[in-house]
Amino acid sequence: MARLKAAGIGTGVHYPAIHRFALYRRLGWRAGDFPHAAYVGRNILTLPLFPAMRDEDVGRVAEALTRVLREHIS
Repeated sequence: MARLKAAGIGTGVHYPAIHRFALYRRLGWRAGDFPHAAYVGRNILTLPLFPAMRDEDVGRVAEALTRVLREHIS
């Protein structure tokens, strides 16, 4: 996420585990209660997607993501 941000691409966490929300922590849910959800929240990111995106925007996001991924697998 940091590398994409540095390239001007905003991302987000789409599926945070519920223990990450104050309301659920107040209800007693804690880190470790949902290991699969925590894993997903740590490993899946949301890429930009909005109605006004142009083909050039999509290409820029795809190129930046490809660059970042290649850096991590080589």
